[in-house]
Amino acid sequence: MNSGILTQPIKKDSWFKEPWLLLVVGGPLLVVCASLFTGLIAFRGADQVVAKDYYRQGLMINTNLQRDAKARELALNASLQLDLSNNKILMSVKSNQALPQEVQISLASSGALEGGVEEVVRRLPMKLVGAGTYEANLLQDPKFEKALNQSKIQILHVKLETNEWRLTGDWHNPLEKKLSISPLN
Repeated sequence: MNSGILTQPIKKDSWFKEPWLLLVVGGPLLVVCASLFTGLIAFRGADQVVAKDYYRQGLMINTNLQRDAKARELALNASLQLDLSNNKILMSVKSNQALPQEVQISLASSGALEGGVEEVVRRLPMKLVGAGTYEANLLQDPKFEKALNQSKIQILHVKLETNEWRLTGDWHNPLEKKLSISPLN
């Protein structure tokens, strides 16, 4: 009687229908798919980690710190204002020593001018026109002037510099507000 039960062939399912296969292969397969998907996201949206001129920037760190210290020593204070009716940037500088004839102004904005996400830097010379008063002509850069007129720029990173000193600051809403910059402590 028992011999008939033992002699019956055991019914086997196909290999892909085994529940243990799902547990053994499914977990690692899910991890591999998730890592490929994460890698694809990281590759498509990768930010640039290192600046293209990282070595030069590293060498300039000490120079920049010395120029910041010199600005504190000179007790520099600057006030900037946009004058779009005359296409100029006006700056008033106060210092306890004589001021140079020319100051370089660098205006960095997000890619609102070109429609991208990279930073756009505009460098303009500011000429001394009176006692502590400088001005720069915006007509030197028509794209920048057009973006300002259309109110596309909401924030500018400003750097005023000479070979001896520098002042930096962020200018929020440049069309509506003046900017006052003093040396970092």
